[in-house]
Amino acid sequence: MSSGPPAHALVLRHRAKPGRREELIEVWRRHMPEAVQANDGHRAYVLCASCVDPDVMVVFQHYRDAAAAQEFLGNPAYLRYLEESGDLLSGPPEVEAVEPLWSKAAVGDD
Repeated sequence: MSSGPPAHALVLRHRAKPGRREELIEVWRRHMPEAVQANDGHRAYVLCASCVDPDVMVVFQHYRDAAAAQEFLGNPAYLRYLEESGDLLSGPPEVEAVEPLWSKAAVGDD
């Protein structure tokens, strides 16, 4: 068991306007991969396209702690993503905080 602050994770659902999910994913790809790769606060970050809803993008983010998650909200790349994606979204993302209980580390997977 770790004696530091507990890990923190989020599951987000971004709902694009009908038929605009691919555009939303392209905006994400322009701004986010480099910022996420460079962020030491992220333990894992997974971008997914919903198989159930063609307008939904799901993101799983596993952070070192809640402070690291809060800090990332000010990342310039994230702020650019928010600005550019606003017209593609049908509303704000649904955000659910979850408690990571166990994970398998994927070493060398890209």
